[in-house]
Amino acid sequence: MGTKENPFAGEAHFIGVCGTAMAALACMLRERGWRVGGSDAAAYPPMSDILAAHGITVKIGYRPEHLPAAPDLVVVGNVAARDNPEVIAAEARGLRLASLPETLWREFLAASPRRLVVAGTHGKTTTASLAAWLLHAAGRDPSFLIGGLVRDFGANYRLGGGGDFVLEGDEYNTAFFDRRAKFHHYRPTHLLLTSLEMDHVDIFADVGAIEREFRDLIAAMPAAGVVVAAAGAERLAPLLTAAPCRVVTYGEEPEACCRLLAREPAGRVSRLAVRLPDGDEWRLECAAIGRHNAVNAVGVLALARELGLGREACAAALSTFGGVKRRQEVIAERGDTVYISDFAHHPTAVRLTLEALRDHWPGRRLMAVFEPRTATSRRNLFQAELATAFAAADEVLVAPVYRGERLAPEDRLDTARLAADIRARGIPARACAAVAEIRRELLSVSAGPRLAVLMSTGDFDGLYTRIAAVAADEIHLDR
Repeated sequence: MGTKENPFAGEAHFIGVCGTAMAALACMLRERGWRVGGSDAAAYPPMSDILAAHGITVKIGYRPEHLPAAPDLVVVGNVAARDNPEVIAAEARGLRLASLPETLWREFLAASPRRLVVAGTHGKTTTASLAAWLLHAAGRDPSFLIGGLVRDFGANYRLGGGGDFVLEGDEYNTAFFDRRAKFHHYRPTHLLLTSLEMDHVDIFADVGAIEREFRDLIAAMPAAGVVVAAAGAERLAPLLTAAPCRVVTYGEEPEACCRLLAREPAGRVSRLAVRLPDGDEWRLECAAIGRHNAVNAVGVLALARELGLGREACAAALSTFGGVKRRQEVIAERGDTVYISDFAHHPTAVRLTLEALRDHWPGRRLMAVFEPRTATSRRNLFQAELATAFAAADEVLVAPVYRGERLAPEDRLDTARLAADIRARGIPARACAAVAEIRRELLSVSAGPRLAVLMSTGDFDGLYTRIAAVAADEIHLDR
C-alpha cells in the first residue's frame, strides 16, 4: 500500500460514509492521497455535499458489488451490523475491516504529540469546537475532528501543521466488532470532561456502565498528561481518583481550580469574570451564550493555560467564536419571529438551551419545538424529567416520536402525557399528530416578537429547510 511519492496513498471503502465523523475521516484520507469511496443507506446533506466536493462517490444502499476490487482498507461505521451485506462480502473475501477510531489512530493520531480529547454527556461538540478555534486563533495550526460543522472553518475536520489534535470523544461504541467506547482509541494526552449522565440506552444498561467507560478513560491517561474536569459534575468526581496525572477542575463552584466568578448576558454574547488557578482574574466576552457554555468556556481556558496560551489570545478567540451548526443557530427570520435550530435531546440539554435563549433574547415569546429522535429520547426513560425541562418556555410543541412504531408502546415516550404534564405546570403545550401541523403553527403570523427553537438531532422531516425557504420567499407556506 502506498507509493514512493505518497506513502499514505491507498484505496479505502467506507460502509456508512455519510455519518458526520465517517465523512470527515474519508475526506482526511482523500487529502492524504488515498482513493476513497463509500456507501450509505441514503446520501444526505451536509455531509453528502462535502463528500462530493472532495470527489468521493457515495453509492446508495449496501450491496456486495459496491466494494472495490481490491481495497487496502474497509472502514466500518457503527451504523453497520454484522449482517450488513457489504460486511459479509468483505469478510468472505478476506478484506481488512477497521473501525473509524482505529483508522483515525493509525493514520493520524499516533503521530500527534498532543491529543486533546473533549468528552462528556453534554456540550462536547461546542466545547471541542471552541478549543480548536482558540488554538487556531493563537496561531498553533491545530488539526481537529468534531461531530458538528464548526462555523469558523466551514467543516468538522481540519488537518493542520501544528502538534495539537482536538477530538470530540464519543462514549458511543466503536463498531459491531469492537464494543468499547470510541474515545479509548484516541489515547488523550489532555482530557477535558464536561459532564456525565445517563444516555445512549441502546448500548448502556445503566449509568454505571457509562461510568466504567469514563473511569477506564481517565485511568489510561499518561502520567505527564492532565485531566480538566467540570467541578459541578457529581458523577465525574469519584472517577477522578483513578487519574494517574494532574487534575484541574473548572466551574462555578468555590472549590474549582479555574472558577467562573460571574456571567452577564449582553445581547448575543456573555460577559465573564474568571479566576485562574494562579489567582489571576480575567474579564472576557464569550460568543457562545448561556450558563452551560460559559462554564465550558472556562474549561477551555483551563486547558489553554495548560498549553501555555495567554490572556490576549484567549480573549480574542472567545469573543469571535462562530459556534457550531445546529447549536443555537439562527436559521431564518420571518416577520417578528426568529427561528433557531438546536441539537438538544436530553432533558438537561433541553433545559440549559431554553434557559440560555431566555437570558439572551428577552422580550420574545419563547416557543420550544421538540422532536424525540435519539434512541434515548424516543423511549420513556426521561418521561418525568422532560416534563420539567421546558420550564423556561412560553409554549411547547411536541412532535411525534421518530419511528415510534418500532418501539413497544410500554417503552415509547408518551408525547400526549408529556404535553399534559407540561400544561400542568402552567405552560401551554400540545402533542402534534404530524410535522406538517408543526410547520403550519411555526409559520403562522404571531402577535408580537417570537423566538422559535426547533430541537432535533435529525432533519425534522425537512422542517428546517422548509422554514428557511418560506422565510426567504422561495416557496409558498403550503408547500
